[in-house]
Amino acid sequence: MALPTFPAQFSIPPACFYNPQGLAGWLNTHPSYKEAFAPTGAFPFLLPTSQYRSAMSSMGISTTYSAENVPLCSDVQTLSQYQALKYGQQIQLFQKVYAVNSNAYVNYVTTGANPVYYNFLTFNEKNEYNSAVQLINKLYPFRAMAEATNLNWQVPFPINM
Repeated sequence: MALPTFPAQFSIPPACFYNPQGLAGWLNTHPSYKEAFAPTGAFPFLLPTSQYRSAMSSMGISTTYSAENVPLCSDVQTLSQYQALKYGQQIQLFQKVYAVNSNAYVNYVTTGANPVYYNFLTFNEKNEYNSAVQLINKLYPFRAMAEATNLNWQVPFPINM
């Protein structure tokens, strides 16, 4: 069974998708996907184009609004040099764990072999991962990613602590 390639509908985002810019940064570089996230409420200033135009026309206001042109910003914006370094390390750890677990799941789906998920080497590594998950949850609204119109991206394993 072949899985859809990201960012197709029902696809699994690759590990490299998760970075310090978050979903907002990805959408700013891929604006054609913003419309899919407008109805989710993940970004308060992002409205569906048809809804916005309808509301404006009912008030007699002509507009050229397009969801693609709305700049989005992440919940994590201003960081000290130390915070940026720490967040970078946490995201790298998350990407490592995510890559192993995602590949294990894809292998399970395609071959039927039992998945072997990531095993933390130390208690400290597990704690760092827990911190990384909190950061990723700020940067990536997973419910919105699952509910985005015609996308419904999948996270193949639970990432919450």
